[in-house]
Formats: sequence, structure tokens, C-alpha cells
Amino acid sequence: MRVKYLFLRNFRNFQEFETKFAPEGAIISGKNGLGKTNLLEALSYFAFGKSFRTNYDLDLIDFSKAFFRILGNFELSDKEIIIEAAFEKQKKIVKIDKINISRISELYRYLKIVYFSPEDINIIGGAPSYRRYFFDQAISQYNFQYLAVLRKYFQVLKQRNALLKNDFKEKEKYSWDLQFIEIGSKVIEFRNLYLEKFGSLINKKYAAVTNDNEQVEIKYRFSFPNPATESVLDNMREHVDDVEEQEKNAQRSLFGPHLDDYEFSINGNSARRFASQGQKKSLAITSRLVQANLITEKPSEFPILIFDDVFAELDKKRIKNIMKVLEDKHQIFIATPNKEIYKGIKLPLIDLEKVI
Repeated sequence: MRVKYLFLRNFRNFQEFETKFAPEGAIISGKNGLGKTNLLEALSYFAFGKSFRTNYDLDLIDFSKAFFRILGNFELSDKEIIIEAAFEKQKKIVKIDKINISRISELYRYLKIVYFSPEDINIIGGAPSYRRYFFDQAISQYNFQYLAVLRKYFQVLKQRNALLKNDFKEKEKYSWDLQFIEIGSKVIEFRNLYLEKFGSLINKKYAAVTNDNEQVEIKYRFSFPNPATESVLDNMREHVDDVEEQEKNAQRSLFGPHLDDYEFSINGNSARRFASQGQKKSLAITSRLVQANLITEKPSEFPILIFDDVFAELDKKRIKNIMKVLEDKHQIFIATPNKEIYKGIKLPLIDLEKVI
């Protein structure tokens, strides 16, 4: 897949901007403050229907303006589609080929963008929520069906938490417990199937990036006892009885996929606790590469790759290793204030200092 054309109006610092892109992508350069990240943010908006930097579309509108509008022309499997997004008067509208879509999540069916950002180090060293968000997004890109299951789970979780905040009848709670357990076990099933594929690739990719022979492993950490001899469904069913009093006192669900975690380790040691900053950064970049690689398992699915100044602190050899791992079929965008770092990379240059 490729983006061929981009138009922005009142998006961040771009009052009006348009550009065409080469099939191989571009290096987007310019001093800080010119809008390199804003441009990449707009590209990723087409894939996810929201910004990766803010939860509020209002924040994306250029100062003093009343709305923003963005339009992209994309090539997917030898056909072209136009995606538009706009926000005005507290309302978001997203169109594919001029037809409004009812759910923003529909975008996951069409565009596959993998975004590498400096904040990705939190996937390794940050709170569990960063890892859950990373894997939930990656699984949704790999298997669109996961989105519906995950959405259903959070709907049930919300209702169950509301129930726990009030007086309730045991029969009513039993009904919500059943739904919570059934849909929660399905979420975990999707996660474990993906993690099996993810784990089988991460060592090979990490070695290619770092030239190290360190052993990388990822384990799924449950928020409830889960003996391997029994099913997740049965273990959740048993645990819901064990924590009933605690949940009544806490007035919220104290276990489930929304509290589970993923543990990265290097040579048997927790990467979150013991890895160096360099190891964490390399492992985070490797995780994105694996995410992209798994998407390519689908026919004609070569995601667009966006690197938002993630190479700034890496040596040239490691940058070269990363670029070697990538397949030529990807369209690649790299944002940088220092284009000299990428002299050996054959991508067209878009110098924002000359075009805005």
C-alpha cells in the first residue's frame, strides 16, 4: 500500500498544504517547529481515525481556526481510494471514497501504518498500559475481528463496574460475570495466538538490529491465577468467586484482560527492570518491525512505515541494520532535523524549510 497525495487544511500548523509522495516514501527534514511530526501525525490519522498524540480532535485545529480537514489518496492492491477526515463543531466525519463510515474502526480494514516514535521505549520500560495498547493495536491490524471482541469486552467491563458501584441482585451480577468471563477469555485467546507468532520472530529481528546473540522472550502475565493444566475460561470462572468480596469493596473489576501485562526479557532478565536504555530502544524498534512483518503475512499487505526521528541516538551501523531488515515493498517515511544522518538511504527528500 502507498500514499500518493496528501492535503491538509488547518491541521496543526498547516493552514493549507499539499504534496505528492514517491512510491518509496520520503525523508522529511527541517528544523524543529516546522511540523515534521504534524505531517506524520496526519498520515497516521487516516489509519487509526485519531491522533497518536492527543485524545482530543480539537487540539489538531490550527490556532484561531474553526475546523480541520485532511485528505489522502492511497493505493491499495492496485486500486485507489480516497480517505477524508474532518472535525468541525465538535463533530468528526470520516469518509472513504466520499461515503461516510459509521465506525472509525472500519479504517483498520483498509490502511496499515506502523508508526515508530521515540515514546515507543515505554513499550519496554513503561507501565503495563503501554504494552497492552501496543499489542491491542497490533493485533487489530493483524486480525480485524479482534476489534469487535475487544470493544465488546470493554462494554461489558463498563457495565460490570457500574454494577459493582451500586446495590445489586446476585442473579444480575451472575449474568454479568458470565459475559465478562466469556468475552474476556476470547480477548486472551486472540492475544495468545498473536503472541505465539510475535515471539517466534522477535529473536531473529533483534539479532539483525543489534548484531547481538541475546535471547529475547515475551510472556503473557495474567492478572489472575492461570494454571496451564486448566482453561483460561475455567480459571476466570473460579477467580471471579474468589475475589467477589474484594471487588464489592473496590467497586470495580480487579482482574481481566484490561489488567494483564506482557513481560519482555533479555537473557532471562526483565527488560523493564534491567535492560539499558539502548537495549530498550532497540527492543522497542524491533517490536515495531515484528508488528510490520506479521501484517505482511496477509496477501498484498505491506504497511506504510513511519519513523519519527527514532534514529537520533542510534549509531550509523544500527540504523543500517534496521534498514536492511525492511523489505523494499514498504513505503517509508523518516522525519529528521538532521538529514545528513540518512545520506546512505535512498529516499526522496522533502525539505519543509523550502515548501512551507
